[in-house]
Amino acid sequence: MEGPLGNLLASQLPVIVVDGVTLGLQLALVAVGITMIFGQTQILNLSHGEFAVIASITAALTIPLFGVTTAVLAGISTATVFSAFVYKVVLYPAFRRSGEQRILMGLFITLGLYLALHGYFTNQFPTTYLSIRPEIQTVELLGNSFRFSAILAAAISIAILIALEVFLRSTMIGKSIRAVSQNETGAEIVGIPIDRVRLVTFLIGGALSGSAGIIRGLAATMGPESGIELTILALLISVVGGIRSVPGTVVSGLLLGIVYMVASFLVGTYMSVVIMLTAAIMVLLFRPQGLLGELE
Repeated sequence: MEGPLGNLLASQLPVIVVDGVTLGLQLALVAVGITMIFGQTQILNLSHGEFAVIASITAALTIPLFGVTTAVLAGISTATVFSAFVYKVVLYPAFRRSGEQRILMGLFITLGLYLALHGYFTNQFPTTYLSIRPEIQTVELLGNSFRFSAILAAAISIAILIALEVFLRSTMIGKSIRAVSQNETGAEIVGIPIDRVRLVTFLIGGALSGSAGIIRGLAATMGPESGIELTILALLISVVGGIRSVPGTVVSGLLLGIVYMVASFLVGTYMSVVIMLTAAIMVLLFRPQGLLGELE
């Protein structure tokens, strides 16, 4: 690309890429929860982004009382506990069924849950926004000025994803989660407690989504209406990465996050969504199973 716009893009590209990586990692945290839950239960949680909203609203209300650190822990804990409630109570009718009946009932229940939560949050907390701003505004690296909040948000997201990978590969419950995702019947035969594993998976999903809500408040602004955007983008990332592949979901989040931010810089936010969707469709045309997914 030549001309003033091309020169401006070239000069700002490192900053745009960092912002894209930060956004992609935030979305990946939500998407990984969706991927893990679907792998365990065959339920596509259409309300998953609302867990992030629960964490952000809790933190925003708690910060004036107890400070940032306590508020962040309270927000993530609330989202985690709520995810257990969703598993044990809200989705109970779906788990009494199997096959396509479970999938369809799960979609209807989680869609209804999203509508209920979204309506409640936007009516009861219309002006409650989470925005955490560090004292350091910018940092200079390689001749470019980067937002410190974006770098910090990306670093925290990476640390969480690395910790999750270590947990899944090094602990007994983590290995059980992977086993159930690969072969539920075989896992049950060898004595893995399916219900307990699913509960832990929901807890992890809630904690990841809650963390994403807090981190989004660090890098941008998180409001009560943000849940549906997070859910849609996270679902897109999960499908592009491979609906059962956690590493694929992370890679997809990074790629689509960068595409979104570059497109936003060039053509604006509205068209950037269209471009991101186009990129996702192109990937699925060549890799129907997703970037790192496996054909069944």
